[in-house]
Amino acid sequence: MPLVRIELCDFKSYRGHQTIGPFRNFTSIIGPNGAGKSNLMDAISFVLGVKSVQLRSSQLKDLVYRGRRLGKTDLEEGSEAGAAEEDDNGEGEGEGTAKKASVLAVYQDAEGQEWKFQRTISTTGASEYKLNDKVVTYSTYNSALISHNILVKAKNFLVFQGDVEQVASQSPLALSRLIEQISGSLELTAEYEKAKEAQERATENATFNFTKRRGIAGEIKQYKEQKGEAERFESLRAERDDLILKRNLFKLFQIEDSIEDNSRKIVSKNKELAGLREEQRVHDKALEAARVEQAKVRSSVVQKEKNIKKAEKTLDNKRPDLVAIEAQIMHSTRKINNTAKTKDEVARNEQKLRDRVESLEKELVSVRRAADVAQEEQRRTAQHNMALSEESLEEYRKLKVSANVLAIDERQSLERLTRDEKATGRTVAQLAEREKALSEKRDARSEEFNLQTEKKAELEEKITSLQADLARTRQDLNNQQSEKTRISKLEAEADEKLQGVYQQLLQAGVDRNESEREIRLKETLANLQRIFPGVRGRVVDLCKPIARKYETAMSVVLGRNIDAIVVDEEKTAIDCIEYMRNQRAGQATFIPLDTIQVKPINDKFRSFAKGARLAVDVIASESAVERAIHHACGNAIVCDTMEIARYVCYEKGQEVKAVTLEGTVIHKSGLITGGRSTHNTSKKWDEKDVQGLMRVRDNLKAQLRELAKQKPRGQTDENLIAEISRLESTTTVIRDDLSACKLRITGLKDELKHIDKEIKQINPELKKVQRSHATCVAEIEKLTAIVNAAEDGVFRAFCEKIKVANIREYEERQLKVAQEESKARLQFEAQMARLGHQQKDGLTAALERLASLETVITTEEANLAKYEGQKTALKEEIAASEEAIENLRKELAEIQENLEEKNKSLDAIKKTTTKAGKVLDLALKEIATWNDEIEKLALERSSIYRKCRLEEIQLPLLQGNLKNVPMEENLRDEVAMDVDENEEGTQQLKKVQDHGIEVDFESLDNDTRENGSVTEFDKEVAKLNAEIERMAPNLKAIDRLEDVEAKLAETEREAEKARKDSKTARDEFQDVKRRRCELFNKAYNHISDRIDQVYKDLTKGKASPMGGVAYLSLEDSEEPYNGGIKYHAMPPMKRFRDMEQLSGGEKTVAALALLFAIHSYQPAPFFVLDEVDAALDNTNVAKIANYIRAHASEVFQFIVISLKGSLYERGNSLVGIYRDQDVNSSRTLTLDLTQYDE
Repeated sequence: MPLVRIELCDFKSYRGHQTIGPFRNFTSIIGPNGAGKSNLMDAISFVLGVKSVQLRSSQLKDLVYRGRRLGKTDLEEGSEAGAAEEDDNGEGEGEGTAKKASVLAVYQDAEGQEWKFQRTISTTGASEYKLNDKVVTYSTYNSALISHNILVKAKNFLVFQGDVEQVASQSPLALSRLIEQISGSLELTAEYEKAKEAQERATENATFNFTKRRGIAGEIKQYKEQKGEAERFESLRAERDDLILKRNLFKLFQIEDSIEDNSRKIVSKNKELAGLREEQRVHDKALEAARVEQAKVRSSVVQKEKNIKKAEKTLDNKRPDLVAIEAQIMHSTRKINNTAKTKDEVARNEQKLRDRVESLEKELVSVRRAADVAQEEQRRTAQHNMALSEESLEEYRKLKVSANVLAIDERQSLERLTRDEKATGRTVAQLAEREKALSEKRDARSEEFNLQTEKKAELEEKITSLQADLARTRQDLNNQQSEKTRISKLEAEADEKLQGVYQQLLQAGVDRNESEREIRLKETLANLQRIFPGVRGRVVDLCKPIARKYETAMSVVLGRNIDAIVVDEEKTAIDCIEYMRNQRAGQATFIPLDTIQVKPINDKFRSFAKGARLAVDVIASESAVERAIHHACGNAIVCDTMEIARYVCYEKGQEVKAVTLEGTVIHKSGLITGGRSTHNTSKKWDEKDVQGLMRVRDNLKAQLRELAKQKPRGQTDENLIAEISRLESTTTVIRDDLSACKLRITGLKDELKHIDKEIKQINPELKKVQRSHATCVAEIEKLTAIVNAAEDGVFRAFCEKIKVANIREYEERQLKVAQEESKARLQFEAQMARLGHQQKDGLTAALERLASLETVITTEEANLAKYEGQKTALKEEIAASEEAIENLRKELAEIQENLEEKNKSLDAIKKTTTKAGKVLDLALKEIATWNDEIEKLALERSSIYRKCRLEEIQLPLLQGNLKNVPMEENLRDEVAMDVDENEEGTQQLKKVQDHGIEVDFESLDNDTRENGSVTEFDKEVAKLNAEIERMAPNLKAIDRLEDVEAKLAETEREAEKARKDSKTARDEFQDVKRRRCELFNKAYNHISDRIDQVYKDLTKGKASPMGGVAYLSLEDSEEPYNGGIKYHAMPPMKRFRDMEQLSGGEKTVAALALLFAIHSYQPAPFFVLDEVDAALDNTNVAKIANYIRAHASEVFQFIVISLKGSLYERGNSLVGIYRDQDVNSSRTLTLDLTQYDE
């Protein structure tokens, strides 16, 4: 058996020296929790070289036993107190604390030889290894373990507690690394990476050399082609130079012949000029006289027009006054009408009051008559009473005295009540009369209130209508004024913009009124571009500085060439000059692109100094005109400051034209020309912008004219203002009437309220008095009945005597007359009071109102008469003004007819003068054309001389030298357009400079002189030039060819060496890769073959005799160690799921299957398992126990720590571990179970 026993000395919980064993093929270690089972696992790991971190301790010295012996009293106190004290003294040294710890493992190999592996550790952390009781190094120690297939790094001999599930759930890469450790391929990782890096470097180097060799071979091929092209290029250049010489000779021959012909024509034409000039003078005098007459008549027309405008303005000023007077008349008329209506209403009210007074007077007569009748009745009654005898009257008096004695109290009360009844009766009558008067007054005021209310509604309706008219008129005025304001605002904005445009034009150096010469120059340039297609434009138009700061400097650099005209060919320039001479259109410089000589640009000045740059680099132009720009700029340099210019010209001694940004120039000779004032052409860069500004100016002027047409006439505003004044005045009058009406309505309301208040006050009082009067009457009747009864007893005999029913009949007869008289008198007095009130109040007020209205009518009629007079006078004035204007217009028409006649006469004279002038101008233009032709030909001849000199063309000469021809042409001196006239009015023949040169034309044959053409020569030269330009040969190709061939040989040698190095590195890498793959695949294939069978053995049972399925799969089959390995396990009778979805027990079984399969490859002689069955049920524990029992043998030993009886009961031996509390140490017991096998 491989592991025989373990000897511990003061290791962790094991105090002193203890021997554990012997171990059988299948040994189970059991014991309660905390007894030290896992410490035994740590001891086995420790002695086999496992690191302290994996032994549940941070340092090796923690593995040394530390503790103290416990006494009886300590045991009695309980385990909790002892554990706490042990924790408190854990770091110190107790009674039983050791200085070092050691573990000895006795191992027996297959041959029966015993090996002793011992490892010792002290509290200081020093570790010692012994092999067969000899101290050795860790390397030797580990090598001995490896020789017995015990791999410490792979830990193929043990499984710690809790590691089972981690094994099953580990990532594919971790599983791949584990197999690398088991197979030994991991040791080749460093060699593999080094070989791979060397291969990549060698491959890259070989690729680089191959690319370099291919590029050099391409260069050799290119240089060989360029060599042949250079030889053909030289032959074509020689042929072209010969053609150019012949072309120049032929052109000079034509020029000489044309100059002689034009000279003969000028001499002939001068003879006709004198007569034409005299005829022109006569026509000019007649034209001047006609113009004077026309000017006089035109001034008269202008004066008449001014007078008409002045009269119309005066007329326009009078019309608003007429409108205002008409408004006043309308207002007065309306006021008179309204007052008349009011007067009629007041008169009707007065008549009603008079009718009422008459009615009251009639009633008064009737009441007075009734009173008189009553008075007469009383008188007759009194006379009848007087007919009684004295005795009867005496008897009546005595009886009356006797009767008065009877019922004295009742009589007294009756007298008092009678007095009260009379008083209340009078009060009732007065109150009733007053109530009636107030009711009549209320009815009258109510009727007047209704009339005033209707009048108010009518006035309000009129005010509403007037306000609507006023609002509409004001809106019209506001709209018109808004339109005027809008137009004025637009005019102001347009004027402001126009002023801004003028200011910009002024800043750009453009006068508002351009001179006739400038206008003609622009027109001439436009005509040239239209007539001659080769005219490109002025230099200033064809280029522009790249920044505004360079404008002044570039204007100085270009100088006189800034206005030069660029053309495609020299012939086009000559044709343009001829056209300008014929049209007398001024002078200009032309730059032909085909013959202009351009000096090569010196590239050293591009970066000669900081702040200095070539002029051609700071100006932008089209590629087609670059030659002209280079000719104009040359090698001039633009410097930021004067210091930089001095540095270039003086300190560095460069003969170059240097120009600063301010316009200061240092010439090649060293002279300095300074001052911005001499260079005012920088604004010419903005001429395109200036033309745009001019278009904007014209548009703004047109806009201002259109706005002036849209502006409303001033008279309309005045009419609207007059209408508004009329409506406002009318509205004011009606508002006054409305205010008076409202005031009257308010007064009537107050008066009605007062009347209603008085009526309300009278009604209760009247009712109260009436009730009091009724009460008195009832009491009187009651008392009267008592008194009457007493009197009837006294006057019975007397009444029978005078033949009346009772004494009251006699007395009533006398009293009735008196009462009727009294009643009639009261009615008469009341009627008199009512009549006086009507006359005093109503009629008087009506008469006063009528008088007031009469006064208003009189005043307004007077105003109306005054306004009518003013209106009549104003109409007469307006009519007079209109008549005066009409007269002025008639006079203006007569003067205009006269002006028309003068204009016709002037036009006729102009036509005659123009015709004569045209004849003279035609003659002058012909002479000028011939002179210009001579001058143009002379300039063309000089241009050819200069071209031949610059291009070193050897012209055949009879006399003179090309060096006498100046290199620059001064057009201001040589091409002056003003031709002097002599006293006879003729023009002299133009004298031109021939520079003392006479050309020999003998080389031209007669056929070429007669039938030759410059165009044909130009075509042939252009054809050769095009072919030469297309070639673009490399004249240094021959020299470069030899260098490149030598370079190719060297590159081929380097490429061959790199190829060999690449092959060597590739072979070395493939060898390392092969060995690593073989080691890995060997282990993987073995484990992959075993895993399924192991898993089936662990999972099969009665329900599933075949067991589960497990297999491994590679992620990278070519280099499997770079990829991961996936582990798949499917428990019996369950569908496939990921490992993470398995239960804890299923994961444990899968992990154990993987561990057993891995262990089967180069297996260790023993396998230590620490509680791997913790997550398993009894069935699975039994399966694990059967598998271990079946595979345990003399060469493969299992040591299992377990608490499951179904597992450890299957072992060959048991090692029991318990805690000895007396000595505070773990102890062991060993039991051989083989003696109990059946």
